[in-house]
Amino acid sequence: MNKRIFAAMMFLLAVNVAGAKKWYMATNGSDSNNGDIDSPFATLPYAQKKMSAGDTLMIRGGKYKITEYTNVQENIYAVIFDITKSGKSKDKPTCFFGYPGERPEFDLSAVKPEGYRVSGFYVHANYVHLRNFDVTGIQVTIKEHTQSENVSVRRGNHDITIEHLALHDGMGIGVYITKGSNVLVLNCDAYNNYDSVSEGGKGGNSDGFGSHCDDRFTGNVFRGCRAWCNSDDGFDLISQRTPVVIDHCWALYSGYRTFATSTPGDGNGFKAGGYGKKAQSAAFDAPRHVIKNCIAYNNKSNGFYANHHLGGNDWMNNTAYQNKYEYSMVNQVTWDVGEDVDGYDHMLVNNIAVKGKKGLYTAIDKSRCTLVNNTFLPQNMTVNLSDFENSTDYKQLIAPRNPDGSLPEITFLKLKATSKLYALQMGCQFDYEDTGHGTSIENVAVSKRPSDNAYYNLQGQKIMHPKPGTIYIYGGKKVYIKK
Repeated sequence: MNKRIFAAMMFLLAVNVAGAKKWYMATNGSDSNNGDIDSPFATLPYAQKKMSAGDTLMIRGGKYKITEYTNVQENIYAVIFDITKSGKSKDKPTCFFGYPGERPEFDLSAVKPEGYRVSGFYVHANYVHLRNFDVTGIQVTIKEHTQSENVSVRRGNHDITIEHLALHDGMGIGVYITKGSNVLVLNCDAYNNYDSVSEGGKGGNSDGFGSHCDDRFTGNVFRGCRAWCNSDDGFDLISQRTPVVIDHCWALYSGYRTFATSTPGDGNGFKAGGYGKKAQSAAFDAPRHVIKNCIAYNNKSNGFYANHHLGGNDWMNNTAYQNKYEYSMVNQVTWDVGEDVDGYDHMLVNNIAVKGKKGLYTAIDKSRCTLVNNTFLPQNMTVNLSDFENSTDYKQLIAPRNPDGSLPEITFLKLKATSKLYALQMGCQFDYEDTGHGTSIENVAVSKRPSDNAYYNLQGQKIMHPKPGTIYIYGGKKVYIKK
């Protein structure tokens, strides 16, 4: 069966099983219609008014040229689509879906409110699912320090899925989370985003994806996402106070406007943590972020970057090629001393570094980190481009996604089965949980903090009932509980 037809059938089956009402909108629709498939609405705000909790809006393909915003939130955001219709539960969300087999585009380039930031989709509801559409052309009008956002999660909501969206060719951040829990950003792309207006065109606030929540908001995940040619960073977790997972994501050409033109933005592929390299108002336990099975290629600055974090992160089975430094683990000394120090408490396992422009790694305190089976530490291994099936066709990383939104199959930076690195199960094509390298780690010192006699998982969350066959942090050390 054709994959596209199969995906469409599964989509329709899922909607029918939910038992919720389906509404439709189309470029040739009218808000005086009744909203069924033969009489679709024209606008999303009107359709949302007609929807009930747990309903689905199916958006037909084509370009929706948006010319005005809906309202103002937080006194500064001109909101184009204010998503306020909560679902019933995790299993019965309110859905805004591109019609299967078609691809709607919301062109926001004509919305230029003077003196306001712009938010394309301002998610202000619980149990919401966005899927299968493009958002393009978002604008910035403020000339001072500012930002616009294609998708915003800023009001403390939870259980939000943002899936298979493409957020591109605008001036804003792709997805921006500051107040939200259990937000899953799945199989999304953010690319060609450059702010040419604020701060003289520095482009310093056009990241691909970011989560920057305080300690009230937990459970955020980026999975299967790609970021390229965003003028600042690809993925950014600065100021995030709870653990975030970045899983099977790709970042390339961060800090570039095009594949040939760089910008003054930071240009890190994966920026995981940090609090501005300054003294904090009080001590706190920095979260352990997890970055695994990711690719960082040719970002202007670092491929994988700890960004002066106040603790360690877990970096497993990642591949970095042709970044400034492939891995920069720099930390801040302590919460009350805003100075840099070589990275501590990090766990780096099964990572590959290839031809960093300034070096394979920097700022790693080897005595205070867990370093296992990397090509660069604890011992340096020779990595040849011939180890990979393909080392030149980087545009495979931006190839079209599969019909279900999943990442395309690529040979770029995929290890040959004959490579010694393949035998050691290094790099992004091997899942850390399946490699077995972690099971030999036992009683490795990774922290100088006092122990509270509790077990924590590698994401920094307290575990009440540890399971055999799993690695935990206990007494400031990584321990493996044998089966």
